[in-house]
Amino acid sequence: MLLERMRANRWFHSTVQGLFAETCRERADKTALVFEGQDISFGELQKNVNRFSQALMNLGVGPGDHLIMLPTVCPEFAYVFFATLQVGAVINPLNLLWGEIEFKGILARNDPKVIVTIDENRGRDYIKVLRESIPDLEIGDEVVSSKEIPTLKHLVSLSRKGNRHEGFIDFNDLMERTTEVDEAEISGRIEKAECTDIQFMCQTSGSTGLSKSALWNHRPPLASSHFVARAQDYSEEDSFICMSPFFHNSGINALNMCLAYSGTTMVLMENFEPKLAMELIDRYQPTSTVGFDAHYQALRMVQLAGDYKFSISKVLGAITPQTYDMIEQELCKDLDVNITMLYAQTENGPAVAFGEPDCMDRELKRSTNGRPLPGVAVVIKDIATGERLAPEQQGEICYKSPFMLSGYYKQEEETKKLFDEEGYLHSGDYGTFKDGYISFLGRLGGVVKSGGENVSTTYVSSLLLEIFSEDFEDVLTFGVPDPYWGSKIVSFVRLRSGKALKPIKEIRTMCKGKMAEYEIPKDILQWEGPWPMTVVGKMDMKALEKALDERLASS
Repeated sequence: MLLERMRANRWFHSTVQGLFAETCRERADKTALVFEGQDISFGELQKNVNRFSQALMNLGVGPGDHLIMLPTVCPEFAYVFFATLQVGAVINPLNLLWGEIEFKGILARNDPKVIVTIDENRGRDYIKVLRESIPDLEIGDEVVSSKEIPTLKHLVSLSRKGNRHEGFIDFNDLMERTTEVDEAEISGRIEKAECTDIQFMCQTSGSTGLSKSALWNHRPPLASSHFVARAQDYSEEDSFICMSPFFHNSGINALNMCLAYSGTTMVLMENFEPKLAMELIDRYQPTSTVGFDAHYQALRMVQLAGDYKFSISKVLGAITPQTYDMIEQELCKDLDVNITMLYAQTENGPAVAFGEPDCMDRELKRSTNGRPLPGVAVVIKDIATGERLAPEQQGEICYKSPFMLSGYYKQEEETKKLFDEEGYLHSGDYGTFKDGYISFLGRLGGVVKSGGENVSTTYVSSLLLEIFSEDFEDVLTFGVPDPYWGSKIVSFVRLRSGKALKPIKEIRTMCKGKMAEYEIPKDILQWEGPWPMTVVGKMDMKALEKALDERLASS
């Protein structure tokens, strides 16, 4: 099935829900999901997705409506994902790590008709988060309203502990009372869907403010699925352990690739826990996964502490050459491992480039981010002038692509800024494009990768100034190279007159719930006096970075 689809380029002409329904029919008895000791076949998966599709239709959800989900990695949110597509609505996963400021802004902008959320995860109360993010929420009999979000009609909560919450329809109750399913209506909606329909709204990591909402039709995510399968020499006999959340592009792509495109088994864990992940790998022997440096380093630490059989031989990730070596030589050891480096952006659905399994030059495989996908044109442009640079010169990575987003939702000005006069998207990434291979060297504009998440240092500073407006006069935030986090977030703060710097533990506690977990600085240092300036009146960032290095080295 997979090979036939790849040969026929089905990914380009199909919808995700169309491929999903076909896969479930043809692989009805095969295990689709493994979760907490439970095996769910593709046939069972389709039945549950159809039931939730019917539940959504009963709530009045149809083509063009928006459904926001705050998901954990469990089967129920796979049902939500595919059911939303089946009824013709737009799926919009939101990051559980966000703070109240981000949730409030995005919920008001993205016009959800239904919000489906986990009620609690890792000690955080998402019922409370949503109520605080929608302060004018009015609760009726399974119907809600808000002047700030006039499209909102229903809130649905999934509780792993069986709890019920006022104003929220319980997910399991909704499923249980949906006893009759109009499969003809569901099939009709699937058949009417076009591959050019907008049905995905995926959040970018943001650069200077609120996350942007990228609109995809079916070609961007299915291109990623197809080219991942090709780069990893994927087959229907492979299986996948999901280490990424369902709100992240890598988790979304895993749903599409495994359950819709390739018909392979997914092993799930609600949250990434290194020891649990290694236990699941040892027990179920999955052959593939995707992750960041921190994932693989954590797995290696667990492996060193116990006797686990590591079965993964197809590894996908945006990782450093050092992590590449560790995976190959220590984690996978004697396995014939295929480590595929990648370059990705939400704007391209998200894959832009992949390494090649048949490339015999190990240095190219470990130190570059691969070749652009077929049809993707890449150039390097000067950051200041926008002029094209020679391939070996460092500058901004810019590309044209047939798999591009269709714009940002309700952000016309941001959409207009996407492309330059030559039609190239300016990625905001610093790198080279030499001999046909992209090398990503970091983010422009103060955006760093920390624990697999893009973090805007500018945005972190603005949030700290908002939270600590009575204490901080000014803030500058940096990403400091770190072997575990990739970049560790550290801030310099200038205090207002008469204020003393609180202990870092207290500051971090005060930030929780207001900022995303990955945005909260690991350390905050006090800066005395004015910021250093250059001769032309700009802030002397080199002097600040040097001072930061000296302070951290002596602490």
